[in-house]
Amino acid sequence: MSVDVIWRVSPNHSVGREGTPIDRIVIHYIVGDRAAADATFSQPSSQVSAHYSIGEREVSQHVSEQNTAWHAGHLATNRRSVGIEHSADQNRAPDAWTMDTSVQLCIEICRRYGLDPQAAIIPHNSVSSTLCPNTVDWQEIRRRVAAGL
Repeated sequence: MSVDVIWRVSPNHSVGREGTPIDRIVIHYIVGDRAAADATFSQPSSQVSAHYSIGEREVSQHVSEQNTAWHAGHLATNRRSVGIEHSADQNRAPDAWTMDTSVQLCIEICRRYGLDPQAAIIPHNSVSSTLCPNTVDWQEIRRRVAAGL
C-alpha cells in the first residue's frame, strides 16, 4: 500500500539538498488542521513549509523530497530530513487515521532511503526549542514503523 498524496506546492523551500543525503524524518504537529498547514505553506510570507501534512483523511505534499523544506528551524537538519506535519494541537492528539497514515508514509520513506526508524525518526523539539510535536506520539510512530519494516 502506498500513501496517496495531493500536491499543494509551497514556494517556501530551497532547491536541492546541497549534496546532503536524507537520513532523518522530523515529526511535527500543525497546531490546527491540515487545511491550516496548506494555507500557511502556500504563503511566501510565512517562510515555512514541510514535505507533507497529514489530517482529515488527506495527505498534502508541499515540497518534493529532493528539495529542502523549511520546517525544523535548523538549516543542516532541514537539508538532511523529510518533515511531516500532523493535524493536532496542544490539547488534541492526532486521530487514528492520521497516525496510521503517518506510519505508512514513514515506512515508505525509510524504505526509499534505507533508514533505520530507531535512529531516523525524531521529534521537532530535539532540533529546536519548541513544544512541537507535543501531542503527536512520535515514539509510537517510530515503534510501529520498525515493526512494519
